[in-house]
Amino acid sequence: MGQSNDVPARDVPPTPPRLAAGGLVAGGRYELLRQHGGMSGQAFWEARDRRLDRTVALTFVDPLPGEQPPGSATGVLDRTVALTGVYSDGLARVLDVIRGRAGGIVVTEWIPGQSLAAAVAAPDPDSAVRAVWGLSDAATISEEKGLVLGLDSPDRVRLTEDGRAVLAFPGVRADVDSRSDVRGLGAVLYALLTGAWPMDLPEGSDAHGPVDGRPGAAERDDDDELVDPTVAGSGVAPDSAVLAMRSLDGTAVSSADTVRAMVASELGSVPGSPSAARPAAAGVGGTAGSGQAPGQSAGQSAGQSAGRSAGLGSSTGSDLGTTRGADRGANSGAGASGDASDSEHWFTAAEPTDPDVQKRRWQIMAGVSAAAVVAIVMLAVWMLGALGGDRNDTPLSAQLDAIERAAQASRESATASPQAEGSGDGSGASGSDNEDDAEKDDAAEKKADASPIEVSTVTSWQPAASNGNAENSGSAPNVVDGDPSTSWSTDTYRDQFGTGPGAFKPGIGLMLTLDEAVEVRVLELSAEEDIRFEVRASESANPTSLDDTTRLGSGRVSDGEATVEIDAPEEAEYILVWITRLGTAGPQAYNATVSEVELLG
Repeated sequence: MGQSNDVPARDVPPTPPRLAAGGLVAGGRYELLRQHGGMSGQAFWEARDRRLDRTVALTFVDPLPGEQPPGSATGVLDRTVALTGVYSDGLARVLDVIRGRAGGIVVTEWIPGQSLAAAVAAPDPDSAVRAVWGLSDAATISEEKGLVLGLDSPDRVRLTEDGRAVLAFPGVRADVDSRSDVRGLGAVLYALLTGAWPMDLPEGSDAHGPVDGRPGAAERDDDDELVDPTVAGSGVAPDSAVLAMRSLDGTAVSSADTVRAMVASELGSVPGSPSAARPAAAGVGGTAGSGQAPGQSAGQSAGQSAGRSAGLGSSTGSDLGTTRGADRGANSGAGASGDASDSEHWFTAAEPTDPDVQKRRWQIMAGVSAAAVVAIVMLAVWMLGALGGDRNDTPLSAQLDAIERAAQASRESATASPQAEGSGDGSGASGSDNEDDAEKDDAAEKKADASPIEVSTVTSWQPAASNGNAENSGSAPNVVDGDPSTSWSTDTYRDQFGTGPGAFKPGIGLMLTLDEAVEVRVLELSAEEDIRFEVRASESANPTSLDDTTRLGSGRVSDGEATVEIDAPEEAEYILVWITRLGTAGPQAYNATVSEVELLG
C-alpha cells in the first residue's frame, strides 16, 4: 500500500488558473481575446461577452503568492465594487463583479482606442494635459467619497479614440491611497509628454506581457533624480512639465482636486466638465452620466456616456450588468429585457416647439449674443489700450499680485500719515520715528512679560465649503516641534488665495489645540515666504466655517518672521493661523511653508 500524504490540500495555496487567448471563463460566458498586462494577484484581459455579443475588459483578481484563498482578493473586489459610485469619463463603467472561492473577476466596459503604451510610442505633448482631465476628475470624485482609484500601473490606462485617458482595468490594491493616485496622475501625464513611464512597476508585472508592451522607463540623472519632461521630451511646454513633476513629487501636490484644478487652469475654461455634470443619484434613466470633457462634443459625450449611471448605484453583488440594467448604454445592445433593438429607444423624443415661440427665442438669443460681442470688443480695446504700450512677459497673475502688494503698501502708508500729522508736536518724521521706537519697546516689554503656551496638537484646516482639502495635515505638528529645519507646507497653486472668480480657495489654516483654554497675547511665526495671515480663536478644533471663529489679529511675514500682538485677547483652547495670501514661488506658482509657530500668554 502506498504512503499517504498527511498534508491537507487546503494548506497548499492553489495556483491561479493559466489564462490564454481563446479560453472561456465564467461558465463559458466570456472568451479571452488579448492580454493587456497585470501584476501580482491581477491580470488584465480583453474579452468577448458571448451572451450579449460585445467586447468587455476583465480584471482577474487572485490571492497574492503564498496567501490562502481568498486572501487579499476579497478586499480588492470590495474596494473596486465601491467605484461603481464614481461617475466620471475617466473611469470605465463596472458592469459586473463575479466572485469565486479563490478570487473573482471585475467586468468593465471596453474602452475603444489604444493602450497607453501604444499612445505614447509617438508622444503628443500638446494634447497631454487635456488627455488627463477625465482621469483627474475620476480621482477627485473618488477622493471626495473616501475611495481610491488605484492608478499604479500603465497597463490599467487606455486612451479613447478622441484622446482621453481612462482607467480601463480597475482593481484597487490594499497598498494604494489618494496620494498614490496623485502620483499616478503625474506619471500618466509624464508618459504622455515624454513617452516614458516615471514610476516603478508593481511587483509581478514582468509575469504579464501586454499585447502592446509597456512604455520604457523614464530617464534619470546622475543623482537618480527624474529628468524634467522639458529635457526628456520634445516640445514640452514648461507649465505642463511643472504640473507633471509636482504631481509626481507627492508632497508639492497632495490632492487630486488640486491636480484637477491645475489641469483646468492649464486648459483655460473647461465648459461642461465632468464635475459639473455629475448625476445626483444612480438608477435614473436618460443621460445622467458623466459630463462633457474639454474638447469633447455633446454628441460624443452622449454616445460614450449614455446610461453610465443606469442602475449601478453602490451595488456590492455580482451580475451588475444584467440584473441591474448596467448593460444598457453606448457600448451595449441590450435593454432591460436583453433585446438589442431596445437600445434605439434609449432617449424619448421631445414634442415639437411652437414656431412663434421658437422665433421669439431666436430673437432673444440673437440680441443677447450681439450685446455680448459688443461688450467683449470694448473690453478687448480697453485692455489693448491699457496694456499694449510696453510688452511685458510677466504672467498676468504675477502682475496682479504685484499690483495688490503695491496697493496694500499704499493703504498702509495712507493710514500711517494722518497719525504722524496729528501728533501736534511739530516734530514731523522725527516724531514718527520716535513713535516706532516706542512701539518696538512696548512689543519687547510685552514679550518679556509673556510666557510660552503649550500646544498639544496641530492639524491643517479649511472651511467645509472650500474646494480641495486641508492638505498635508500629517506634517502640521512640525510647526511646534521647536526645530526650524522641519516645516509644514501648502500645495503649490497656480492662482493666489482669495474670493474672486479666479481663486481656487479663500485660504487655509493651521489649527492649534492648546492644553487648556488660555489668553494668547503674542503669536510668533517663522516662514520662508512673504505670506499674510490672521490669528483667530475657535471654540472647537473643526469649525464648519470661518464665521465660527473670532479674529484676534493679523500679520505679514517679513524677512522670514512675523509677530502678532493681540490687543484684546480671549480665552480659547483652539487657535487658528488662517493664511489669506501665499508667497510667490515662481511664474503662476504660489505656496507657503511655515517652520515654527510660538504662542505666548
